[in-house]
Amino acid sequence: MKSYLGLVPQYEKVHRKNNRISVLCIVLSVLLVTAIFSMADMAIRAQKNYFIKTNGEYHISLTGIDEQTAEIMKARVDVAVCGWTYQGCTGSIGQKTVSFVGASEAAFTELSEMNMQDGAYPVMPDEALLNNDALEQLGLSIGDTVSVVVPDGSQKQYHITGVLEDMGSLLKADVYGMVLSEDGFRAIADENANDGTTFRVQFKSGVDIQKAIRQIKDSYGLSDDQVSENTALLGLMGQSENSTMQSLYLVAAFLVLLVLIAGTVMIAASFNTNVLERVQFYGLLRCLGASKKQVKHFVILQGLRQSMKGVPIGLITGQIITWCACLLLKSISGDRFSEIPLFQFSIAGLVAGAVVGFLIVLLASLSPAKKAAKVSPVTAISGNTQLTQNKKAANTKLFRVETSMGIFHALSGKKNVFLMTCSFAISIMMFLSFQVMVVFLDQGMPALASSAADVSVTMGNAPFTRTVIEEIGRIDGVDKVFGRMEQTDLSVSFGSEDGSITLISYDDNQFKWAKDELNEGKIAPVQDNTDNVLVVYRDGMTWAVGDTITIHTSADDKQVTIAGILATTNAKNGAGSNGYMICSEQTFIDIAGDLGYTTVDVQLSKTGDDDTVSAIRNLFPADSSVSDKRLSNSEAQSSYYTGAIFIYGFLIIIALITVFNIFNSMNASVASRTKQYGIMRSIGMGANQLYKMIAAESLTYAMLGCVVGCILGLPLNKMMFQFLIAEKWGTGWQVPVTSLLLIVLLCFASAAIAIRRPIKQIGKMAIVDTIKLQQ
Repeated sequence: MKSYLGLVPQYEKVHRKNNRISVLCIVLSVLLVTAIFSMADMAIRAQKNYFIKTNGEYHISLTGIDEQTAEIMKARVDVAVCGWTYQGCTGSIGQKTVSFVGASEAAFTELSEMNMQDGAYPVMPDEALLNNDALEQLGLSIGDTVSVVVPDGSQKQYHITGVLEDMGSLLKADVYGMVLSEDGFRAIADENANDGTTFRVQFKSGVDIQKAIRQIKDSYGLSDDQVSENTALLGLMGQSENSTMQSLYLVAAFLVLLVLIAGTVMIAASFNTNVLERVQFYGLLRCLGASKKQVKHFVILQGLRQSMKGVPIGLITGQIITWCACLLLKSISGDRFSEIPLFQFSIAGLVAGAVVGFLIVLLASLSPAKKAAKVSPVTAISGNTQLTQNKKAANTKLFRVETSMGIFHALSGKKNVFLMTCSFAISIMMFLSFQVMVVFLDQGMPALASSAADVSVTMGNAPFTRTVIEEIGRIDGVDKVFGRMEQTDLSVSFGSEDGSITLISYDDNQFKWAKDELNEGKIAPVQDNTDNVLVVYRDGMTWAVGDTITIHTSADDKQVTIAGILATTNAKNGAGSNGYMICSEQTFIDIAGDLGYTTVDVQLSKTGDDDTVSAIRNLFPADSSVSDKRLSNSEAQSSYYTGAIFIYGFLIIIALITVFNIFNSMNASVASRTKQYGIMRSIGMGANQLYKMIAAESLTYAMLGCVVGCILGLPLNKMMFQFLIAEKWGTGWQVPVTSLLLIVLLCFASAAIAIRRPIKQIGKMAIVDTIKLQQ
């Protein structure tokens, strides 16, 4: 052995168990950071691919520019791809609306959200792509010619060169989609094309897009209205200045900081306990001539050696957990989650895990190293393993001796109790913080609401009779049918305030689903009482539950009471100046008359298919709009499940890490006091009393940690809720009782179970062995 540092590997061989505990703590910390960062990275990649698929892979779009400016944009060194896309013009095939799109093949392929399913891209002005659903309904195929009414009202013949892949937006709007060449679109464009014509730009990788946007505005004299971001894509790239995205960035930064703090606390707590265990050993080193500086180096080298073992295991385990989450999504539906990356390494996750594993281990070693250096040679000679002397005895007035001793042990070391409390508290804070993201995800995905329709039929020139509900219900593959009557521009007054509302009727099913959207108040009175209504939250709302509103109609005035406030509603017509008001069908008839349904929504059963949709379509007049929302719902569900798997994955990882960390911390804490427990047994303490003492110590840590975690975690939860949800949807914050009870019970249960094994081991050891045991 050439150096005193050569004692480190020898010491580790003798104290393998304690070394394993420290390595396990590092593994858990690195796993936590790696898994969360990697899963977040994979979720961002998946969502980025999803938004490219649905919105197009462009970064900004310009409007109101001329060809000269467009040519200059193409020559910019920071631009990868750019081109014109033309939209806004509509025509018809038969009685069905056709939405025209024009673009060059490069712009269509690289910048748009559209895909060519088969065939060749149109080159000549009389060539076109037609979407697959239109081809099936019209009985056409590639090579056929179709007659189309163009915007000026004339008929034009188009040769079909290829098939446009169906898009959720087309099916939802119940229109056909036709793609033309640039010249083909310009030949039929009317004044509506001005609003839909944009010049899309995709920048090269590594470009500061916000800086480029400012340069483009200044160089070409463009206003803010002329430059639009692809907000979702830029947001996921971390380059958006949109207020909602900025809010998400702040929340994400805070969660990242919280995760890093959690990893640091876990490692620091473990190292601090290790030093307490090895006080006598460090004293013996000082007896042999080791300086304080050498003892510091010894402790730091121990930490680095342990990180060399723990970091790779943590990195690999964290990456495997991420792959499992991706595989889970793929197993749900390979087609729906085709954008999920499989077996790809997350550089962000690996780097974050490695930094935590090495840099934080080094930083966490410094304080214990200083503490170890303070150990005097006298400590080793006397056999005392305590760094500080307790000047006060345990208070035995309130509790029995063993319980008081346990509480005293827990509170005797300030730094130890601080780190143990932090270990519990940080887990609760992380759990409550990530819980807000679950609420945010649920609130922001209306397609996943219980009321989401697979097919929505909107009236043309005349409303639908109420008997149509029964007719649709008899079609095979239909699960539920529900309609809504609507009346716009109803005059209302409240005190000195006058305005207008759009009145909507709900049936029993819709009232049942509305409970999920209820911000405050009750729904039952609206179903049962014709004098009660619901209103939908809007910014600047002055109405509150219990207010009486007067509705003015041509027949008479009717007073209604607001029984509840909803977050959102589905409606065909726009809101009045005072928003939407919802009532029962009978109340609607009493106020506005039996006008018939404006919209009929249909939910399909598992057997519902294209034939079911066709049967529904055949029941309605040709001027009605039959919106097939299945594809758009599926796209929204894939986005939701991607977020849900990863966010719930974060929570599961946090819960598991909490359990393992508590087990590890309590094992180390009990091990550090083994000699003391042996002395107590030698003077008459029984095994049952020993169990109660250690249980009291464990319970003290858990109680302190849970109290601190709740005191800090609940305000954080509320702050994030207000920041992300309340300001956008008006939903009131409530204490997350279920989540709070779950994590608190998990902490107490883990602390209770964690001490069983070390207590049994101490109980089996001879008293002399526990006293002589040298840590």
